[in-house]
Amino acid sequence: MQKISPLYEDEHLLVLEKPSGLLSVPGRGPDKQDCLITRVQAQWPNALVVHRIDQDTSGLLVIARGPEAQRRMSRLFETRQVHKRYVAVVAGQAQPTQQGVEADAEGWRTIEGPILLDWERRPIHIVHPDGKPSRSRWRALQSSDTATLVELEPVTGRTHQLRVHLQSIGHPILGDALYAPAAVRALSPRLLLHAQSLNFAHPFTDAPLSFSQPTDWSAHAPYGQFKEIPKMSFDVFKQQALAEGFDEVLERTWAADTVLETHTHPFAVKVKVTAGQMWLTIGSQKRYLTPGDEFSLPADEPHAEHYGPEGATYWVARKN
Repeated sequence: MQKISPLYEDEHLLVLEKPSGLLSVPGRGPDKQDCLITRVQAQWPNALVVHRIDQDTSGLLVIARGPEAQRRMSRLFETRQVHKRYVAVVAGQAQPTQQGVEADAEGWRTIEGPILLDWERRPIHIVHPDGKPSRSRWRALQSSDTATLVELEPVTGRTHQLRVHLQSIGHPILGDALYAPAAVRALSPRLLLHAQSLNFAHPFTDAPLSFSQPTDWSAHAPYGQFKEIPKMSFDVFKQQALAEGFDEVLERTWAADTVLETHTHPFAVKVKVTAGQMWLTIGSQKRYLTPGDEFSLPADEPHAEHYGPEGATYWVARKN
């Protein structure tokens, strides 16, 4: 497991940058056990979760070291004493759409919209009168004919809040596999949402702490520069899979826009995508996978596969 290098470390806290595609905490199913907190606890056994950011979102995250640090840090979040800002690239020109919403002296506008889980389509959330009161602030940093680079501030902290609010005003985030139409999803290989800054008083010393991890994203295509995916050879993947008890390892290629409706395999699989893109649907959960992403499925797990406009190539290990 790759060693984690925190941006900040003391006896009470860690501040880390979570990469896009990695869960903050374990999910349901064997393919969702690898996550940031599990990796952190391998180095700091007393590490505890304080808050989360979405799997496809990157950026700054605070981890407590011990129950008392978790209690104090959680209290700061509950009382809105932790100030978070994000950046995102959204489809279209957001400022003309929101001309009717008054901006403050610094250009910030507010989106008010109660957020509710759409139970039949979970994990999708929607703006709905029966939802929980939710408020986000945003301002444009750069615009082009096709996109806007925005800075965001979640005043409340609902699930998927920024993604839902931006979609609700007609400007979904590029690369958003849940809330953007296919054409907007295809503009980026990942969700262009990043937790860029964190500011709060240290829960034990009251010393002001400020962290910033800016991006080089743009409103102009190409919209973002992305870290190079560490390369792995097929032989290394095969050796690792065989050591984990898999029986055979193959390379598969699927044609563009191939759709495999819900089905099962009589064998367990471990997959690493090496080219193209695909959507994997397991129940109500949908993952957008690009080169470097991995997933695992137990035998007889119902799932559907949808391959993107480039098709996809991947390595697959099978366990009979």
